[in-house]
Amino acid sequence: MTTRFERQRQVRRWHRRIALLCAVQLFAWTLSGVFFAFVDIEGVRGSDHRKAPQADLLPNITFPALSDPASSLKVLWRLPSEAIVSVETEEAVKWYDSDGKALAPLTATEALVMGRLGTNLEPNQAEWIETAEAGVEYRGAPLPLWRVYHDNDPSTVAYLHGTSGQVLAIRNTAWRWWDFLWSLHIMDYDTRDEIGTWLLKIFSLLAVATAIAGLSLFFLSPQRRR
Repeated sequence: MTTRFERQRQVRRWHRRIALLCAVQLFAWTLSGVFFAFVDIEGVRGSDHRKAPQADLLPNITFPALSDPASSLKVLWRLPSEAIVSVETEEAVKWYDSDGKALAPLTATEALVMGRLGTNLEPNQAEWIETAEAGVEYRGAPLPLWRVYHDNDPSTVAYLHGTSGQVLAIRNTAWRWWDFLWSLHIMDYDTRDEIGTWLLKIFSLLAVATAIAGLSLFFLSPQRRR
């Protein structure tokens, strides 16, 4: 028959093993949680680098003839005093100028102009991006796009829509730290977007088991005499 002391020793042994296995991940969860709690999310998103959109009166617009029904239609500004039209259909989003003609993608020079209009980064470098790999910092943004930045501060960049020039995202050092710690937090080290990975489920259960074993030790331990 197993005595209370033997049960306590078995629980202590399993508690030590599970705790050792979970220690690194528990530290990662705690460290990332502290970072998320104390860091300003608007600073992480680069909101302080965004400028308000143009508020000029729109000129007369010639809307294009559409072969497919549009689910959304927007009029935006591109470059100083250039109105453009965004038409979203079931197949894709298409862009037109104020005369109803299809828009060509921005040139590098035009992308820099849009970067100065949309942000305070004063960019002087522009890079054209057509492909995306798992975990890139512009993931989720429609391709192709422009990456603009100032060569004095290449760590802070803006990603612009390749045709409209709208600011899709601003990335800085704080965002990269957030992204790295987020990957540790959800244990998705590739895409960094999938919540509920099998690693996260396993270590969550192990963490619960560690807590249960610790509570069991408390109740199984004999009370000290005064």
